[in-house]
This record gives sequence, C-alpha cells and structure tokens, in this order.
Amino acid sequence: MIELFTMGAPSPGKVSIMLEEVGLPYEWHWVNAYAGEHKQPAFLAKSPNGLLPAMIDHDAPDGPLLL
Repeated sequence: MIELFTMGAPSPGKVSIMLEEVGLPYEWHWVNAYAGEHKQPAFLAKSPNGLLPAMIDHDAPDGPLLL
C-alpha cells in the first residue's frame, strides 16, 4: 500500500492522478501546507525534507520506502 501525502495544489495533484491511472492502491492524506503542517515534527518524521507530495511505499521489498 502506498501512502500519499499531498495538498490541493496542481503539481502535487498530478501524483494522485498517476496512481489512479496505473491502478495502484493508495491511501490519500491531506497536508495543509498553508498552515505549515509540512514543517511539523509529525510530518517531518515521514518526509524529512518537508516537501509535498511525499509517498511511502509500504510494499517495497526492503521495507517502507520514502519516495
């Protein structure tokens, strides 16, 4: 399962469109970048660079992979 952390901006939205088109299952998580949620410790633990979109692939062969 892929976790997608994104917001409603056009560029991050392209990733969800791609996942839908190729038929990969994913779980969508809204991150309010306007309120600075992408710079909070809880999000930085998932994506240390604090950039959106961020994806975690839990089905990677060597364990969870941050994309």
